[in-house]
Amino acid sequence: MYDFKTFAQINLDLIFKGFDRMPQPGEEVFAGSFTMQLGGGPQVYPIVLGQLGLKVRLGTFLGESDTSAFCRKLLERQGFDELELFPSPSPNPEVVTSVFSWPHDRGFLSHNEGVNERCLDSDTVYRFLRDARVAFAPEGHPEVTRRLHEGGVKLVYDNGWSDTLSIDSFQDFLSYLDVYTPNDREAMKLAGTENLEEAVRFLARYTPHPVVTLGKGGTAWWEDGGVRYAPAVEEFTAVDTTGAGDNFLAGLIYGLLRDEPLSRCVRLGNIFAGCSTTAVGCFGARITPEIITKYF
Repeated sequence: MYDFKTFAQINLDLIFKGFDRMPQPGEEVFAGSFTMQLGGGPQVYPIVLGQLGLKVRLGTFLGESDTSAFCRKLLERQGFDELELFPSPSPNPEVVTSVFSWPHDRGFLSHNEGVNERCLDSDTVYRFLRDARVAFAPEGHPEVTRRLHEGGVKLVYDNGWSDTLSIDSFQDFLSYLDVYTPNDREAMKLAGTENLEEAVRFLARYTPHPVVTLGKGGTAWWEDGGVRYAPAVEEFTAVDTTGAGDNFLAGLIYGLLRDEPLSRCVRLGNIFAGCSTTAVGCFGARITPEIITKYF
């Protein structure tokens, strides 16, 4: 039995920081710093949790390109080898993202050929995830999500932003999730409102525990028929917010694996997220048992 399993594309981030503006056509603008790191998404959860001693497994796709070889080296630097590789229909299955990090926000330019678990048959996806205590709900396999839920696997899910984001596209499987963690912008778009509490109440009609991340504002979630709030951990000084949302969910999963009540899972999520912002990139600041004890 594994503590946590997920499918995920390998993400490579090229992070530019310390620049005044974006270049116009024909211009060159210099950044004060640049780094290449493993990026965000579901790959964050098993890496962070594995560093805390939990038994994890990542199902993913890598090719034979120089980019894939470099991603393998970055995984090795994180001390992570709990991989199960699946056949890729593309020689470049990884996601490469240029991250433009301003003090107030970030922008992204990405290349993604869409190689994920949607490329696999449902039985393969189910067999990989079924022996996990907690799993990230697989993309494109709502029937697998139902089977995992009925088999007692706790399921979490988060989705990225899309201009076409709609509750209609995935409402069928939301009821099988134990925790769903959109950010405030995503939650309000799904609900068709600019009011946060209305958005949380709307999502609670489809999933038992929507947990909405608010950046510096902390977290709002639905529990016992009402909207609850937890502040961000103010002791952390933010340097870069890349990967804060992914680290939040890693902390929440850590709480689920400890059988903590949801309020304390949210607190752990805020600790993981806050700590991650104190260095550049998703893995710049490592979460340790000492940090958890200090702030929890």
